[in-house]
Amino acid sequence: MKRFRVLWHIVRLTGADVVVYGFLIVYGCAALVLPRFEPGIPTLGDSLWYLFVSFTTIGFGDFVAVTFVGRLITVFVALYGILVVALATGVIVGFYNELLRARTKESLREFVDELEHLPDLTKEQLMDLAARVKERHILG
Repeated sequence: MKRFRVLWHIVRLTGADVVVYGFLIVYGCAALVLPRFEPGIPTLGDSLWYLFVSFTTIGFGDFVAVTFVGRLITVFVALYGILVVALATGVIVGFYNELLRARTKESLREFVDELEHLPDLTKEQLMDLAARVKERHILG
């Protein structure tokens, strides 16, 4: 649950929550309207299920839109769902890259600080610093 809260916090920080809320509104409205136009999708539950399998591209085929309006609603919800998934992926990857960049910058800052205070370091600290330099040189 903590990871979900962190993820949602990232989504909110980037402003992508507006798109998610918009999708939920469109999804709900489409689920309410779809049974009025589609004889094969009679209930709200069936409509929610049909739209879910449509926008996730699972497409089990247990419900099918046959009218023009039903197909139009399906296309709109599916495209919006794909947009939300793509946006979420981009937000997460972008945030993760920024996090890695910040960690690298902080690590480099700490390393430079140690180098600036080289005469003040103990022998153990110097040995540790030398080992880290060798490790970075090998990894880099």
